[in-house]
Amino acid sequence: MRIIRWITVLVVATVGLLVGRASAQDPQFTQFFANPIYIAPSYAGASTGQRVIVSYRDQWSVIPNTYRTMSASYDVNIESLRSGIGVFALGDLAGDGRLGTIIAGLNYSYSIPLNSKLNLRPGIGFFFRNHSLDYDRLIWGDQLVNTPRSQTTMQSIGKSSVYDIDISTSILLHTAAWWVGGTWDHMLRPRISFYSEKARIPFRFSVFGGYRFVIRSLYRKGIDQSFSLAGNARIQGKFSQAEIGGYWYKNPLMLGLWYRGIPLVKDYNGSDALAFMIGVRFSRAQVVYTYDLTVSKLGPGSGGSHEISLTYEMPLIQRGRRYKPLQCPPY
Repeated sequence: MRIIRWITVLVVATVGLLVGRASAQDPQFTQFFANPIYIAPSYAGASTGQRVIVSYRDQWSVIPNTYRTMSASYDVNIESLRSGIGVFALGDLAGDGRLGTIIAGLNYSYSIPLNSKLNLRPGIGFFFRNHSLDYDRLIWGDQLVNTPRSQTTMQSIGKSSVYDIDISTSILLHTAAWWVGGTWDHMLRPRISFYSEKARIPFRFSVFGGYRFVIRSLYRKGIDQSFSLAGNARIQGKFSQAEIGGYWYKNPLMLGLWYRGIPLVKDYNGSDALAFMIGVRFSRAQVVYTYDLTVSKLGPGSGGSHEISLTYEMPLIQRGRRYKPLQCPPY
């Protein structure tokens, strides 16, 4: 077991040190529908009032010191300006070396009504990024001597922290029933390596969309029962990923199933996970839990992944308003 642990530590160290040579991937959420600003700045202010979202993800829970990600966002619809503003923060930790990522940003969107039922929302986001690595927690190859562990290493140590800025742009087209959009992330290609100034995060291009089928709607109480289908696909450097699925909503219960992977593309590993979803949605609050069943080569021995999100919406009272925004349907 100690040998397996050492191998795991060495792999994590290698990833942290060679990240300047490899294409970095962004942290991911199974509940992409619960992290709209992370998907696209256009979602800032896409609700009719104020919205707070908090998410937590524990990936491959059985494997020690793997990936843990937490995010929080706040956005508000400013009807008088046909605009939305949002702030977003994300923290991610990986491995024994505590390879950390911190992202904080400001998002803006503008609502352009094309007609009474169709709306266009371009958006832009400005972000600060920090990547860090705790070298003291790593075990190097020259420290794995015959019996006792050497206290020093001859390995060259790079920077322990890297900072940079970034920009994302997006477009969202929607009615009250369907939505489709795209995002261009990492337009400035921020630095990622602890050793080289040349290594930078590759562009990420995403497309997303969905449709909500209303089964039953109650007068003055809103939608009582519906079924939603949604998908999200992205390309980043040499990596591709896609999620597709749906959920049934019967006030207040939510049940869903999601699939992540690209099984028919050559040179791709295929299926990654099946995610089972359960949650409750009330007039202002929503709580959703998902469990990812790993179906890739990593197998069920990883323990799967757990994710939970909390969404709370607060209405805004604005007097004398001339413009009534068209709300984008929730994922």
